[in-house]
Amino acid sequence: MSSPFRLPRAQPVDDLAERLPLRRAVPLVAVETGGLAVLLILYAALHAQQSVLAPLLVPPAVSFVLVVANPTAASARPGRIVASYLIAGFFGLGLALASGPVLLDALVAGSLTLLLMHLVGALHSPAIAIAMIAALADFGPADAARALPLLCALAVLVAVLAWAVHRVMADATYPERLW
Repeated sequence: MSSPFRLPRAQPVDDLAERLPLRRAVPLVAVETGGLAVLLILYAALHAQQSVLAPLLVPPAVSFVLVVANPTAASARPGRIVASYLIAGFFGLGLALASGPVLLDALVAGSLTLLLMHLVGALHSPAIAIAMIAALADFGPADAARALPLLCALAVLVAVLAWAVHRVMADATYPERLW
């Protein structure tokens, strides 16, 4: 006997430009919105709007939506998400502390992040935004020291929320692999 409250089984979107029928789009957006709400509650709980760290909380929302919409993509694997956030944080925060032209620092941070993500096989595109945002922000050493653990925690939170969403939607295949 099926429950009237059970959501239909989620089907991954192979092409993010693919049009979804309303019966698939509405439940998908509903659970994506729930995950975004969790991230925004965290934003409010951290009083992030008064923090220089606030812009770093946006890319995880983008990561979450990408992972939920396309859970079978290699870039949606939890290990790759965490690795890409670490790489981006390292280069972005490192260059934020450098005393160079800010726009050049952001370009170099983005480029180095892309290079290392390609070399280790951990391409996750929202992480490029993390590197560039971090380089553009006015981080002092104390903010940078707080930002890297926050980025790691957010990357793990993205994967955990995506896992929970796929359980709610009766799609127990996420993650197919950790790396």
